Amino acid sequence: MINASMANEEQKTIDLLLIDNHNLLVELLAKYLPRVAFNVTVTTNLEDGLKEIASRGGFDVVLVEVLLDSPLTLNDITEVVEANADGGVVLFSDNATKTLLDQSLAVGVMGLIPKSLPLRAVSSSINLVAAGQCFVPAEYFINETDTSISDKIALKPEELDVLKKLEEGYSNKEITRALDISESTVKMRIRSLTRKLNAKNRTHAVILARQLGVL
Repeated sequence: MINASMANEEQKTIDLLLIDNHNLLVELLAKYLPRVAFNVTVTTNLEDGLKEIASRGGFDVVLVEVLLDSPLTLNDITEVVEANADGGVVLFSDNATKTLLDQSLAVGVMGLIPKSLPLRAVSSSINLVAAGQCFVPAEYFINETDTSISDKIALKPEELDVLKKLEEGYSNKEITRALDISESTVKMRIRSLTRKLNAKNRTHAVILARQLGVL
């Protein structure tokens, strides 16, 4: 768990919980946000996040990634909203479909902050939510077509070929022979697909790919 705080006498410090296991971005936010009057607590899974909410009696704002070790369901999101009833809950992700966003707004989520936003824009968006306003990027209203999470992950065909071999239990050497590529290329593609799926290892990658409909 990462905790960071900054005292600011002129501006009320916003208590923020970030539920996210994307380590690099989490560390960046945990370092940056306290500079602009945020008290940041980070957990890497839903269970610990709910425990933090219960122990603290709620947060001003909770940011939650929809793709943790496995994709969050609407019931998961509803549980966070209900637990943090006195504060705001926002989806913090580049993997949220418009359908999930619409369903989440209906159960009390106060918007969506894409991770692709600049840090200053993320900060401003959190302030809006803390003030009781909803924040949703304009493109979610402009674009009427929905895109599945599996489409957003966008594995290359050659990465998908390797992933299918992993699903069948192939070793690196066996994949090398089956696909007629070098072992270094196999390792490179496994690293790439694992990163895109936010998986911890090759086995976890297969599990997530099945859950997301990639396989």
